[in-house]
Amino acid sequence: MPRSFVLFLVALGSWAFEKGFTEENFVRIQPENPVVQFGGSLEINCSANIEANAIGLETAFRREIIGTGSNWKVFRLTNISDWNTLSLCFAADHKAKPAKATITVYKSPEGIELDPVPEMEVGKQYNLICRVSGVAPIRDLTVTLLKGEEQLLVKTFKDHTHPEAGAVVVNHHMIAQQNDYNKTITCQTSLDLRPTGPLLKNTSHSISLWTFDFAKAPLLHTGLFLEAGTLMKVTCDAPEASPADEAVFDLRFAGKSLTFNATVMGGLASAQAVIASSSVGDHELICMVSLGPVTKNVKKTVNVFALPKPILQIGSSEAGQKVNITCGAEGSASPGFKMQITDTAKILASGNVNFLQHEMIARQEDDEREFICQVTLTIDGQVKERSVSQILTVFYGPQMDDSSCPRTWTWKEGSTTTLTCSALGNPTPTVQCWKDGRLYNIGEPQLIQIDHDGIYQCNATNQYGCDVRDVTVHVECKFTL
Repeated sequence: MPRSFVLFLVALGSWAFEKGFTEENFVRIQPENPVVQFGGSLEINCSANIEANAIGLETAFRREIIGTGSNWKVFRLTNISDWNTLSLCFAADHKAKPAKATITVYKSPEGIELDPVPEMEVGKQYNLICRVSGVAPIRDLTVTLLKGEEQLLVKTFKDHTHPEAGAVVVNHHMIAQQNDYNKTITCQTSLDLRPTGPLLKNTSHSISLWTFDFAKAPLLHTGLFLEAGTLMKVTCDAPEASPADEAVFDLRFAGKSLTFNATVMGGLASAQAVIASSSVGDHELICMVSLGPVTKNVKKTVNVFALPKPILQIGSSEAGQKVNITCGAEGSASPGFKMQITDTAKILASGNVNFLQHEMIARQEDDEREFICQVTLTIDGQVKERSVSQILTVFYGPQMDDSSCPRTWTWKEGSTTTLTCSALGNPTPTVQCWKDGRLYNIGEPQLIQIDHDGIYQCNATNQYGCDVRDVTVHVECKFTL
């Protein structure tokens, strides 16, 4: 209470006493309900309708008289650090009862601490705890938990009866939500001593919420079979992860960590890697994704198989002679592989061996026939294969027939006509036609004259033989009688 007001009350009491107002016996104390900070000081006025030297103050605190009037005294109480706050004004040999004042000693919180919170999984319940220590009086305390500007909890302690400083713990259960990510939690205290004292507000340090939504399992995109010594791309997706850019991937194949490239597009986090192995058999591909407190993984078994390189050998042959076709394998192979020799129509030889051969008599029509050496392996119903093909070359002598070299031609004098004559054979035969001992330019347009009429001797040759044929040309005269 301001000292000027105390002195006003003292003067007023003194004036009334000196005027001799007739009044019942009394002892008064001012202020009756003072508020003071712990360790602070306070001035109390005691007055009575009696001489001042009979007035005293009973209190637990150190006191000194700082003012005296005809019927009053002002005391200063210092180092108010006891919670026994009852003080009495009394008058010796006076019939009036002592007047009492109950001092409210307050103390701002020594500490306001929020317990650390873990990383949170969306949809799960977590406990927020605020600890307030060294505060008095607790009955006038209000603790508020805030998420940003949103009030989560307002806690009062009106039923608390002990005046001394103490500690309180406030708990609040919250369900983590996706939009809570990076929001702050604070604990605010309000010590309301009005109207006779102050309103004291304090706030704790803030803590951030880290909420993670990872409800769906990761997806692993990969083939189930991998040929030894080759590469295969794999992708691991974390769909609808939030926040997606916080997803942490770990990819492993055959017990070894993979180097990967992580990307984020919208709510999809992905990791891409390349796998390879030279070890034949089943190997485990694992994708582990961590998002905050949640870790999920997906596994697939990849079968690494080995197919040998097929080697096909076909020798050239002359028609009518034997041809040997061989199919061999080079390199490592998974158990159970099969080899076969085929053409475009049927299987010629097969077996679970690493070498096959097929013998045949070469025919003219076998020229440019395609043969295939194929290696196959069946894994879980899936057929894997490698193959190589080659064309058979069959050599044979020239053959002329009516389609390639017609025996008879009829031309008209004065027309332009070409004599054509060719032959089958491998290699392609050389064809020449002679008339009257002179070589005729076959295949070139000629202006037909009467002397073109006659018999032409045509022959076809290559290193495997020859064929001959007579070709008769009739020339019709331009003018007839």
